[in-house]
Amino acid sequence: MTVYSHSRISSFEQCPLKFKLHYIDEVESEIGEGVEAFLGSRVHDVLEKLYKDLKFEKINTLPELLEFYNSEWEKNWNENILIVRKEYDKENYRQMGERFITDYYNRYKPFDHDKTIGLEMRIVIDINGKKIQGFIDRLASKDGVYEIHDYKTANTLMTQEKADEDRQLALYAIAVKEMFSDCEKVELVWHYLAFDKEIRSTREDEALEELKKEVLKAIESIESAENYPAKESALCDWCEYQPDCPNFRHLFEVEKKTIEEFKDDDGVKLANEYAAWKIKEQKVNEKVKEIRDKIFAFGEQKKVNKVYGSDTAVTIWQKDCVKFPGRTDERHATFVELLKKEGLWDEFTTLDKFKLEKAFENLDIDPEKMQELAKFGKKELIKRLYMRKR
Repeated sequence: MTVYSHSRISSFEQCPLKFKLHYIDEVESEIGEGVEAFLGSRVHDVLEKLYKDLKFEKINTLPELLEFYNSEWEKNWNENILIVRKEYDKENYRQMGERFITDYYNRYKPFDHDKTIGLEMRIVIDINGKKIQGFIDRLASKDGVYEIHDYKTANTLMTQEKADEDRQLALYAIAVKEMFSDCEKVELVWHYLAFDKEIRSTREDEALEELKKEVLKAIESIESAENYPAKESALCDWCEYQPDCPNFRHLFEVEKKTIEEFKDDDGVKLANEYAAWKIKEQKVNEKVKEIRDKIFAFGEQKKVNKVYGSDTAVTIWQKDCVKFPGRTDERHATFVELLKKEGLWDEFTTLDKFKLEKAFENLDIDPEKMQELAKFGKKELIKRLYMRKR
């Protein structure tokens, strides 16, 4: 039976191809671990040691923890670790980790504000026969409240809104409530170490029940998938499967070539040729637009609708049309609500603007409803040129 996790589900949502390569095909990538993940692992090692030793009444000093951190850094570092941001090097990231640990230590010492129940604690929940697992960085209790602590080394700070919508720790909350009979409340706590900030959130039981439905729906999408397309995003820069991805495979092929081999590559030549012609096309389009505007001006000046050349005739077509707010217009949502209120939404479902504008133009809508719609309409002069042989 497949055991799911927040990471597994998120992988499919972020990029179905990456999901397939990792979880189905089990492809071993030639790209090593990213430095951000490496940094996160080393900092997690330190915080795990800190709280593990506290269980045995040993309080590490800050210098001791930093010594352990640097020892683990050197012991685990290898040249295959990928640094995407080339303006920074290994030492920059190592120093970041030292700062994260120092800030955390100074904020929470002497670490007696709660009682640690588990570290790197594996949890499993069952939702309608689907198993979902996860690992809690640190589970603690304080004044009868269970706290799920998660350590983040990311350089982007999560907003409170995102925290209140987060799926991962909310799933862990379901498990904690099932595991401990005395648990009445669970607090979700994120430690954003790069900012020395703590973000907290809670979930009501009703919200957790809704979450279960959402997770089941996400799993259903995964299990019913027949195609696994690549989904390009900002996350691609850190993806270890770029050599296997159709969006990046050619890049990895040409990067291994010499300068002469690179210039002689068929794909490189085609891309360069296409780029050159697109630049020419852009210049041609700009010239066509310039002449087009001159023809419109000539038609207005001479009061003519058709301009004749040596062997062509150019017809000038123009018409005043009413245009309604599109999706990028700030009034779009209000306009959609009006369509629903006036009973026009089903006829123009998903807002078929062209169909709606045509019906408005032909007076095919109830006059009273047209008055309401007119508040959103904007007159726009549409101009076109049609060319034919004389």
